Amino acid sequence: MKVSNTWKTVFLLTSLVFNQTAFAETPAEEAEKKCVKPKFRDFTPAHQAEATPGSDIIFHINRHADPLHVKATAKNLPIPIKVVDKKTFYYVSGKLPAELQDGFARIHVEAKGNEGDCIGQDGWLLKIKTTTDAAKPSEASNSAALESKLQ
Repeated sequence: MKVSNTWKTVFLLTSLVFNQTAFAETPAEEAEKKCVKPKFRDFTPAHQAEATPGSDIIFHINRHADPLHVKATAKNLPIPIKVVDKKTFYYVSGKLPAELQDGFARIHVEAKGNEGDCIGQDGWLLKIKTTTDAAKPSEASNSAALESKLQ
């Protein structure tokens, strides 16, 4: 028994139509999407390192983050950041606010996930050293050198 080309075409079109509906997502399945939080890594400067106000900070975020919803703060001061897509991760860079004073500052970073309403958070601690404090020891050594020359 030979099947005609018309029947083959009808069978093919019917199977394609029903195949689409079989693999379609229902609204309940869409609501069940799991939340995958973005992960942060490679913080520069490292945790508990010394940094000056205005120095660069760099970190990486995995691909589960939405690059338009990434933010960073230091002592509740916003840090302007730039997000670059590196195909397997996001490269984020910025500068510490100039308003930071001596002491410690936690760099708090957060990003919204691509799927769902997940928010990934992380951070690290930096010791903030102002440039005026770094200049004081050299001024003291200069004044000591001048005193020794005068004697």
